[in-house]
Amino acid sequence: MFARLSHLFVATLAIAGTVSATLSADDEIRAFFAREGATARPMNLGRRSAASSRTRHLRPVEDEPVVQQTKRDITPPDVGQVVDFDGKDPQPIRNGNGDTFLANSNHELDAQNPDNVAGPTTDAGVVPNLKWSFSLSHTRLLKGGWVREQTITDLPPSKDIAAAELRLSPNAYRELHWHRIAEWGYILNGTGRVSAIDESGRSYISDVKGPTNGEDPDLYYFPPGVPHSIQALDQGLEILIIFTDGNFDSSGTTFMLSDWLAHTPLEIVAQNLGVNTSLLGGIPQKDPYILESTVPPPGLGHYGDQAVSDPNGEVPSPYVFRISEQNKTVAPGGGGWVKIQDSVTNFPVSKQLASALVFVEPNGLRELHWHVNDEWLYIISGRGRATAFPGGSAARTFDFQPGDTAVFPVSYGHYVKNLSPTEPLIFLELFKAERFVDFSATQWLALTPRQVVADLLKIPISTVEGFVKEKQIIIA
Repeated sequence: MFARLSHLFVATLAIAGTVSATLSADDEIRAFFAREGATARPMNLGRRSAASSRTRHLRPVEDEPVVQQTKRDITPPDVGQVVDFDGKDPQPIRNGNGDTFLANSNHELDAQNPDNVAGPTTDAGVVPNLKWSFSLSHTRLLKGGWVREQTITDLPPSKDIAAAELRLSPNAYRELHWHRIAEWGYILNGTGRVSAIDESGRSYISDVKGPTNGEDPDLYYFPPGVPHSIQALDQGLEILIIFTDGNFDSSGTTFMLSDWLAHTPLEIVAQNLGVNTSLLGGIPQKDPYILESTVPPPGLGHYGDQAVSDPNGEVPSPYVFRISEQNKTVAPGGGGWVKIQDSVTNFPVSKQLASALVFVEPNGLRELHWHVNDEWLYIISGRGRATAFPGGSAARTFDFQPGDTAVFPVSYGHYVKNLSPTEPLIFLELFKAERFVDFSATQWLALTPRQVVADLLKIPISTVEGFVKEKQIIIA
C-alpha cells in the first residue's frame, strides 16, 4: 500500500511538471501514463509558457526561446518610396505580396492615392482615415456663388476644426452673421471687403486680397460672437474658411441676421429698430446665405468710402493680417520657408487659431515632428505625401493633391514630403491654439546623451554627433 501511494505521489509531481528528467523516465511512471492514457498529462503550470496569454512584464524563463532583435531591411530598391505602377492601372502588389484586382476599381482615384493601394512596408496596424478632399464635398450652388464644407461627418478625427471653401461672384455678399466659435479665413483668390464690430461697438472695415504678383495673400480672424460681413469686389472672391469646432453643422453654431429677424414678431423688430412695420416687409423669410449686391461697392483700396463714422472708435487689434508684409523664416534645413501667425507672436486677436504657411522646395521634406494640438492641413498647390504615426507600432501613409485636407491628431508623429522634383509644395498648418508649437525629432536626438541614442538606434556615436541641434523645419 505504501509503495503504491509513493508511486502515485511521484506521478502527481510529474503531472505538476516539477520532477526531474530522471524521475519522469522511471519505468513505473511510464507505466502509470501508459495505463491512464490521455487523461493524465503533465500540465506544466509552473511555467509562464503554460499561460493562455503572454505578458510583457515577466522575465523569460530558460526554456523559452529568446527572440533576437533584427535589423530593419533597408536593402534597395524598396526603401518605402511611392510605388511605381509603370503607367499602368494601380494594382495592390508590392514586394511579392498582394495580387491584382479581379473586379473593377476606380483606377483614377487609386492613382491619386497609391499608398492606399500599395503602401510602404512600414505601414502597419489600424489607423483611421485622416484625409478628406474638398472635391468629395457636396457643393451648394447659390445666387452669387457657392460653398462646400468639410466637417466632422466627413473627417471624424478632425474634432477641433471644420472648414469651408466659399466662392462669391463679383460684388456678392456673404450674409450678415456671427458664430458661436471663431472664424479664420485665408484668401485663395480674388479681392473682397470685410467689416465687423466688437462687443463695445467699435467698428472695423478692411479690404482683403488673394496672392498677386508673387505676394502672399491676406487672412482674417473673427473671434467668437463677433458679427461680420464679407463682400467680393469686382474680381470675385474665393476663401478657405476655418472654424474652431469640427462639428460645425450642429445647431447653435451659426446665426444669420435675416433668419433671426424673420422668426421674430414683426412689431418687435420694428420697435427694436425704431421704424414702421411697413418698411420691413422685404426681410427674407428664408436666409439667402449669399446675395447679390444692388450697387457695386467702391474698388479695392477704397474701403474708407464705405466706413461708417463710429463714436466708439475702431477695434484695438485689426481682424486682418497681411501675410505679404511678414518676413519669411527660411528653414535652416535649406528646403524652403515658413510664415507663422499666432496671437502670441504677431496676430494678437487670433486667440483660438494658430497657423503656418509652409513652402517646401522640390523634393524637400517638412521634417519629422509632432504637435501638442491637433494639426489640420490644407494643400494649396503641389503634390505631397505624409505618414501618420499614432504609436503602438501602427502607421499609415497618405497622398495629397491641391484641395486636400488632413488631420494629424495631437502628438501623432508625421512628416510632409514634396513628391515633385520641379514644383514647390505649398500648404497650411492650422491649430486650435493661441501659439504655434512643434517638436523636432532630429533636434531631440541631437540634444539627448549620445550613448543613449547610439544604443537605441544601433548606430555609431560619430553618426549621432552629426545630428543637427537646430530645428530644421524643412530639409532640402
